[in-house]
Amino acid sequence: MSQTLHDLTNEEFDQLIDQYIERSARWDGTLPLDTVLETWNEIEHRKEALRVRVRLIDGQFVLDTPPESPLVVRAPHTLVLEDGSELTLEFEEVSAEAA
Repeated sequence: MSQTLHDLTNEEFDQLIDQYIERSARWDGTLPLDTVLETWNEIEHRKEALRVRVRLIDGQFVLDTPPESPLVVRAPHTLVLEDGSELTLEFEEVSAEAA
């Protein structure tokens, strides 16, 4: 059964903090190779292009993203990014003469 900080006595908590300080003092700043490779993989993975399909259906633009995409379609023209930022797309019909 695992303990939480709430379950520890004051003495156990103090001992845990002392152990952490001792380990931290001995740490030379190096990371295990698997940690470095996992982190590098996550960084590289984020460089992938974000795909959004825009379809014109009955005169209305419809946005669609793949299931694995970090983008979520909210409202007809709004995309939500992983960090909560919103990207709203505005479409405008322009005649060939005006363009």
